[in-house]
Amino acid sequence: MSLRHNVLRAGRPAALALTAVGIAGGLFAGLPAAADAATLHPDGYTTVDSCSSVAGSIHFTPGLRKTYARQTSAVLTGTTSGCSDEFSGALPGSGSFSAVLSGKASLAAENFSGTFTINWPGGSLNPSNGTLGVQALGNHQYHVSGTVTSGADTGSVLSFGYLTTSQKGTGTKLHPVTSQQFVNTAPLALARNLG
Repeated sequence: MSLRHNVLRAGRPAALALTAVGIAGGLFAGLPAAADAATLHPDGYTTVDSCSSVAGSIHFTPGLRKTYARQTSAVLTGTTSGCSDEFSGALPGSGSFSAVLSGKASLAAENFSGTFTINWPGGSLNPSNGTLGVQALGNHQYHVSGTVTSGADTGSVLSFGYLTTSQKGTGTKLHPVTSQQFVNTAPLALARNLG
């Protein structure tokens, strides 16, 4: 990672403050400042890093049963691609997303919490680490949300959605589901409130 990139990333709050001052001053100059203000999203969150594709697998111990919920550990591993950073632009190649999860779960209600790590493509950014929760939405779809607690973009919020596409096991007592394959339904994104 270049010294310039380190300075830019470390100086995000200062850079945003200077930009805000410029916008405030530009309000007296006319319409161009309105366009600048729109790109900052001062009224909410803006994405700072994202990956358009996440696909992989989840392994459960013990395996999941159809409706019988029990304490379960899960490990989610995925490959990321189509990643980008607000300062660097596109991040070529692939990276990884992993999470260590636990919760009282069944196939009917896979709700977990735990920790995650994002390894960004090409080592262009430090890994992002944090905590997250997984919420079942129905029809094999899930929503993931969390917070980055260390590494790249500390303090940002994590979100993405995924769909399970296949599984090993049927969910019975003799053949519990020990693993699932998934693809994302919404990009993996880290966002920061700039308002």
